[in-house]
Amino acid sequence: MLFKKIRIWIFPIVLIMGCLVSQPLSGQIPIEQLLKLKGYPLPVHPTEKDSNIIYFPMSFGSAEFAPEVFKTKLPNASDVYAVHLVYTRYRQVDTFNQPKLNEARFKNLQIIFPEVFFEKSAIWRVFEQTRPKTQKEAEGYYHGFVIYLKPKTDKIAVKLEIDRMDKVIKSYRDTNVFVPEKIIWKVKKRREETGYYLPRNKNQKRAGKRYTSPGLVFREKEYRMVKDSIPGKRIPAHRETIGLFDTFGFRHTNEYRLLTTKEWPGKIAVVADVTASMTPYNTQVMLWLKFAKKPLENGRFIFFNDGNNSPDALKSIGNSGGLHIAESNNFDSVYQTMRRAIAAGQGGDIPENNIEAILAAQKKWTDIDSFLMIADNRAPVKDLINLKNVKKPVNIILCGWVDYMAINDSYIQIAAKTKGKIYTSAGIFDDFTKLKINESIEFNGEEYMYSKAGLTKINRIRN
Repeated sequence: MLFKKIRIWIFPIVLIMGCLVSQPLSGQIPIEQLLKLKGYPLPVHPTEKDSNIIYFPMSFGSAEFAPEVFKTKLPNASDVYAVHLVYTRYRQVDTFNQPKLNEARFKNLQIIFPEVFFEKSAIWRVFEQTRPKTQKEAEGYYHGFVIYLKPKTDKIAVKLEIDRMDKVIKSYRDTNVFVPEKIIWKVKKRREETGYYLPRNKNQKRAGKRYTSPGLVFREKEYRMVKDSIPGKRIPAHRETIGLFDTFGFRHTNEYRLLTTKEWPGKIAVVADVTASMTPYNTQVMLWLKFAKKPLENGRFIFFNDGNNSPDALKSIGNSGGLHIAESNNFDSVYQTMRRAIAAGQGGDIPENNIEAILAAQKKWTDIDSFLMIADNRAPVKDLINLKNVKKPVNIILCGWVDYMAINDSYIQIAAKTKGKIYTSAGIFDDFTKLKINESIEFNGEEYMYSKAGLTKINRIRN
């Protein structure tokens, strides 16, 4: 009874306020402008529960909010990332005026949440649900507004990370050092007799039965493969220029050395993950650009942050966004682009949009020979379904990996299908043609097991 009395007072007030807001104030988004948005068709609009999603439901064919809306705590308008108006395409009668109903819905939202109409960064969208074919079906679907909030980011922490990068990069200096002679050993395989003989019977052979003599049946000798380390390439002692910098906070990372000691022939596009936790590695990417001239001469860089802090619910495969492009031969210009990418977003859900960034680079720079991806081993790739569209080799600097971890299968698939290589602190992984699930394979003198999780070292191969 009390609620009915309250509603008797609310609706005249709402009507009066609706008249007051019919003329947009300065800086306010006009409802007439929102009515020009074309309804995007989709079977059903998602309505999952999330702390960053607020629902303002309405009934089918109605502009009135459900009673619970008036109890909802409104967010700060500056925290709103997107506003969706959701309804069904089904019409009770052909003469039904959907734009008029939408106008009434926008006006009622303006009454209870006027601040959002002043928020210029908010993205407005209109969605028509196409699955309902009868009025009864339509009444069971969601109608009303869906408010998506920006994920919370620690701006102070992001600033500290960028300040830390600045400090390390400013500490860089070229230094001439003496490098002693180095011998690169090669592993050579040879067959060696074990001193035993194999049984003729296959079952006995499988059971491990062995003989010390050939016997009257002339048993075959048993052999085993032995690996010997022999001197290979000899690099004479010499002096060389290296880059020195403040390594505080960058222990147990060697991306700088990987980048500066390898040849990256041809025209390459550098594609780097700059989401949270990648700062130490990307700092070394920038130090590499200070040391080496060729990557800057190529002048092709894309830094991706998986969406510029957009809510995870609004990300879709191939369209997560957050790509920051630097097409420049100037170090400061490239570095500023990386800084902006880091400040604009720190990711969100763990899988990243690596392939989206690769395809953007491929479309923009059609003359490149290969990609050099700076990737996080701890983050799988969300858009592997689009890997088939990558036409050039993808070489991967794998960050955050140590030899007791599995090499993430996402990056094995990328390297294998594009004929690229994976560079790690343990060496180069470059022959993926023999990989089969649950079988072992040798890389860099170590034995690895391949599973759905990726490559995991299982045993050191003895010489």
